[in-house]
Amino acid sequence: MSSAIAFENVVKHYRGAGARSLRDELAGVVRRDRPKRVVRALDGISFDIPEGEACALLGANGAGKTTALKLATRIAYPTSGTVRVRGRVGALIEVGSGMHPELTGRENVLLYGRILGLSRADVARRFDEIVEFAEVGPAIDQPVKQYSSGMQLRLGFAVAAHLEPDVLIVDEAIAVGDAGFQLRCVERMSKLVREGRTLVFVSHNTNAVETLCSRAVMLRQGEVVLDGPAPEVVAAYLDSFAQARLERQADHAALGSPLEILRTSLHDASGREVDEIASGEPLTVRLHYRAARPLERPIVNVGLADPRIGCFTTASMARDGGSPELLVGEGSIDVTFAELPLLPRVYEVWAGGRSGVGVGAILDWQRLRLFRVVDERERQGKTAVTATQNSGPVLIPYAWSFGGRDEG
Repeated sequence: MSSAIAFENVVKHYRGAGARSLRDELAGVVRRDRPKRVVRALDGISFDIPEGEACALLGANGAGKTTALKLATRIAYPTSGTVRVRGRVGALIEVGSGMHPELTGRENVLLYGRILGLSRADVARRFDEIVEFAEVGPAIDQPVKQYSSGMQLRLGFAVAAHLEPDVLIVDEAIAVGDAGFQLRCVERMSKLVREGRTLVFVSHNTNAVETLCSRAVMLRQGEVVLDGPAPEVVAAYLDSFAQARLERQADHAALGSPLEILRTSLHDASGREVDEIASGEPLTVRLHYRAARPLERPIVNVGLADPRIGCFTTASMARDGGSPELLVGEGSIDVTFAELPLLPRVYEVWAGGRSGVGVGAILDWQRLRLFRVVDERERQGKTAVTATQNSGPVLIPYAWSFGGRDEG
């Protein structure tokens, strides 16, 4: 199968000294030896996308995704290396891309079609469908510069996706549209993929990536770091953010209160200290404390939290009667969660405490550390990887069954 798009050892560097004052510019007229900063947007990337394949480009902001798309659409050219594109290309890389602001929407549709090599009759045959999808109504005969950003986006995508491109290239631009428009975009792109068109899709919406794409390429600092089936690359992409968050966490001590937490450690079933735990396994949270003074019948609460929704479970000495008579000096408090029926992602440990003899708070409720739940079981189905990250955290065992048709 021939390639629709091929990158062969492509390098793209931008040269510039960054923001400069007027004084710097005037000085530069006299002194031309100021070294220019080189931004390495792409650094020797190679991959090809066969005709009819739906491929996503993933990566953090600044990874080089949009630069790669601009090279594929000839908006920019590589510093070195070769980019080959086969067939007509429809592209939406930013809001208003491909639209001339002084022309009306109707004139822009006709111009875009002619650029793609379509006859006036070909464009006219698709015109009503484009206007209906874009939902611009009578504004189709107004200059595009009078459109809102949302109207420009809808028209730009409608034109790019309805004039039968061989290759459709879509950047994160659709993310600025409303939920209904995003859904229609995904449905339209799915239809084009089923028809055998080539799709190159850049998005931070991994749910859409898993739905649309069979393959993904992950970029980091202008280099290809992973290329493979979309679910595997999406999992690695999400894991990279989780790992970065864990690496940034400080060993948070809660000092200055009657009950000071010097350190919080996590332990598996064997007592080994860990930073991650398998889903379904027991977890012990150990608070290494120092009591600034003797604390009578302290009541300590430890919670597990998803950062998006807050605490979803709490172990409380007030509820279970586990409060000791007295805490003195330094020691540790353990609470063991018998099992963690949690989906894989990064969670938080929170704790707080008060005295059971009316003294009040001895430890303000606060986050103490992060930990990660992992699950190596195979993920199947579209959006399976993303679903584990975006759905509720608790996994309750369940089973499917199917009955016969009810004849009653």
